[in-house]
Amino acid sequence: MASKKTCFVITGFGPKPDHETGRILDLDKTFEHLIKPVFDELKIKCFRAKDIKHSGTIDVPMYEWIYKADIVIADVSTLNSNALYELGVRHALRPNTTIVISEEQTNYPFDLNHTVISKYEHLGKDIGATEAIRFKKELKLLVQAVLKNKKNDSPVYTYLPKLNPPIFSDKELALITEQPKNQVSLSELINDAENAKNNNDFRVAILLYKACLTFEPQNIFLRQRLALATYKNAKPNLKKALLDAENILEELNPAETTDVETLGLSGAINKRLFEETGKFDYLEKSIKFYSKGYHISQDYYNGINYAYLLTLKATLLKDKYEAISYFVQSQKLREEIVSICLGLIKQKTFKERGDKEWIYQSLAQAYLGLDKQKEIQNILDKINKLSKGQFDLDTFKEHNKKLLDNIELIRTKNNYR
Repeated sequence: MASKKTCFVITGFGPKPDHETGRILDLDKTFEHLIKPVFDELKIKCFRAKDIKHSGTIDVPMYEWIYKADIVIADVSTLNSNALYELGVRHALRPNTTIVISEEQTNYPFDLNHTVISKYEHLGKDIGATEAIRFKKELKLLVQAVLKNKKNDSPVYTYLPKLNPPIFSDKELALITEQPKNQVSLSELINDAENAKNNNDFRVAILLYKACLTFEPQNIFLRQRLALATYKNAKPNLKKALLDAENILEELNPAETTDVETLGLSGAINKRLFEETGKFDYLEKSIKFYSKGYHISQDYYNGINYAYLLTLKATLLKDKYEAISYFVQSQKLREEIVSICLGLIKQKTFKERGDKEWIYQSLAQAYLGLDKQKEIQNILDKINKLSKGQFDLDTFKEHNKKLLDNIELIRTKNNYR
């Protein structure tokens, strides 16, 4: 048996919606920036289910590691049902060396109220450098204490003190340690798919995301990524690609979901279908998806798209008063987006956010629609600095010219100033 200690991390992966708050938490960032560095420093092998190389179903090696690992870290952020179930399995199998963590805004069900939970803070989809330093220090001390003291941290063994945990023989543990040869892990496949997507090689990304889904056919993140790569690929033509992407998302029930990522993707797909076909139904569907996403999460991305589409709809309506009504709604939304963005910018942790450029872009577009030219210029300079020279000012101006033209059309057509 290997002498090196192991840590198995129970967690979701990729961006996950917190249905209580509407926020999106990237749980990969938690693993990469808060958990794994601690165990690397302690020279303890640390991995998740998606990092295990296996043939066939992941369930067998996953449950073996839930039992066998010297330490288990369970991240219950977003109250992911799989993570909660796997934590329960660990508590049933091992009386100690289980550490529970979560994002600080997670609201726990009653069953977790008796469990010690260490909290960390997410900034949007990222984690700030200051928070990473703080939490890693806290987690390292906790791990060292857990390994040294081995006190009961399982409510099962706390309330049933005479219960004996199951024991594997040395031969059984040796078999668990063996990994199949010439197999890739889900983590490796996802990394390759993400790299292909980021390099605009959408054809390869599609093939890889489909391969990932054979490992985890119900995974929401992977299906969202497949839909994104499909419509970005624009093959055999843009309309067909958009319809294919819409069909992929149907598995996630966008009409009923509260998942903000799914709603945002559905909004984007139908927006492009409207631009491609001119069919008003696509515009209405896009507005519905962006509206729902915005009202769930109050996020700037869904909000600024929602405002733009309300303005666009106002240009297409024949009734003067109905058109003005939609335009007024869009302007009120832009004022809300300004408030949201400025609120984020004023936060002490804003400099550590990974989405600063997009917050400023949304703020600039909101100011543009509100005809606040003075405020826009300073923001454009900030965007250019954040994008490190890659920001295309001409494209940005061209994109927003449509908005200005639409607003002028509404005012002229309806004699409204």
